[in-house]
Amino acid sequence: MLLKSLDLKELKAIVDWVGVTDDVREFSLKFGDVELFVSRNAQASAPFFHQPAAAPAAAPASAAPVVVAAPAASPALAASGASPKAAVQLAADEVLVKAPMVGTFYAKPKPGAPDFVAAGDKVSKDTVLCIVEVMKLMNNIEAGVEGTIARILVDNEQAVEYGQPLMVIKCA
Repeated sequence: MLLKSLDLKELKAIVDWVGVTDDVREFSLKFGDVELFVSRNAQASAPFFHQPAAAPAAAPASAAPVVVAAPAASPALAASGASPKAAVQLAADEVLVKAPMVGTFYAKPKPGAPDFVAAGDKVSKDTVLCIVEVMKLMNNIEAGVEGTIARILVDNEQAVEYGQPLMVIKCA
């Protein structure tokens, strides 16, 4: 039998199945323009799904941060009121971690928990730096490089734009 479309009842049944199945930690399904990702990750409080309204969206196969290694020409992002995408001055051995999507920045895995990282912390390529939430989908943002957190440029629960600088990492 060939399926021609998925409805919300079928998607909910899949989400429920993943919720009660012990041996499935993550489940991903793409069916036409509908993408479903369910995770039993400790950082996510519940499974979620997303169906684009009109146009098909690009698949967020990876929530890898946008990393820039070249020094910027503009002055550093001022905390007062500079544009969220304002350039940040970087030393030659620093990289900039940018938001790979529009959403809400979370420095903590859950309310009341300690931050994922703080200035001065050593990180590896796969260290989770923060979460960017998009439509109730929690996306872990990893460092992508080894080094030390030099600066954190956004506040917890702050709205971020695509390409907005989040952190500066001094490479090891």
